[in-house]
Amino acid sequence: AGHHIYMLGGTWREMAGSEACSELGLTGGRVPDVDASTAMPRYRAVHGLMGQRALSACHDCSDGGLAVALAEMCIGGRLGANIDLDAVPAMEDMTLTELLYSESASRLIVSVRPDLAMILDMLGSWQICRRIGTVTDDNTLTMTRGGVTVLQESVDDLTTAFKRTLDW
Repeated sequence: AGHHIYMLGGTWREMAGSEACSELGLTGGRVPDVDASTAMPRYRAVHGLMGQRALSACHDCSDGGLAVALAEMCIGGRLGANIDLDAVPAMEDMTLTELLYSESASRLIVSVRPDLAMILDMLGSWQICRRIGTVTDDNTLTMTRGGVTVLQESVDDLTTAFKRTLDW
């Protein structure tokens, strides 16, 4: 709890072919595309930070997008998070659904101790890297947009929903 949460990489309207599109009956958007010229330096920077033990957590933001990645991180760590969706690096206008579930490739969600946050802030001077929230100990994933809460779910309920999909 108290660690800062950052998103590395930009988000575009790339939901075509996703399970979220299928489940919600949505059409349109684009198929996710990897921009290798920006992805490789980002992966190398994260690898270096991991080697220095600077990151406390890291999760890709592909299958299911930002919402799923954050939920999985909260479940794995048994901690909550406060997320400001206005801080998410959206590279074009998009709906809330697109922002939450876009599967834009080469994005990572990382957390870092507050005393090391300046490293990620500096990374943001040459990579798309923005602080989007904070890890909490309240066992709740909360997301806001424009100062309005758009999602507030207990980690226990997220865990139950996640495990239900595995109960064949």
